[in-house]
Amino acid sequence: MNLRKAAPGLIAALLALAASAPLSASAHDYPTVDRIEFVHMCQREYPDKPPHEMLYKCACVIDKLAVELPYEEFVESSTAFYASSIAGERGQVIRNERVAKALADTFREQLGKARKGCFIN
Repeated sequence: MNLRKAAPGLIAALLALAASAPLSASAHDYPTVDRIEFVHMCQREYPDKPPHEMLYKCACVIDKLAVELPYEEFVESSTAFYASSIAGERGQVIRNERVAKALADTFREQLGKARKGCFIN
């Protein structure tokens, strides 16, 4: 095989692959503000842990969620999840509504997997 003849084709293929990589990586990209809010909220859930350690672990969790859930699904399911923990009548509405409960359950499952994958107990 002549490398001079194969090299341009190989280079073209690699360039095409590299050009398509950012498109697939950003398919489930979340706004930076939402990522930061999630990390801050996650860090507050573990006040006894070193903040620097939790910064990395919580950032890992949101990254894993972004791979599994499109942004719109993340917003819907996380809203249902956190709203279901509201005490009293307001939270009861979410807990009793079938679609919201399913969304909350989906987020709970994904969050659990992401935390486990990022070594958060």
